[in-house]
Amino acid sequence: MRSVTRDAKAIAMGLSRVDAEIAYWERTRKKVRSVRQRLERLYTARKHLIESPEDSNSLVEQLKGIQNAST
Repeated sequence: MRSVTRDAKAIAMGLSRVDAEIAYWERTRKKVRSVRQRLERLYTARKHLIESPEDSNSLVEQLKGIQNAST
């Protein structure tokens, strides 16, 4: 099951930072499970940021509100 909080954090980084991190993790030779999962999350974040950046920003704001309400 995917972590919504982690997805929101990846989207909140912004497109340039997501692209830089994807490039970094793709350079690693050994792709352990955690790296593969991180790359999957970054690919999804990049897709959302490219296709609908305004929806991505509103999603991040909604998740921040939910997180603040629960703490």
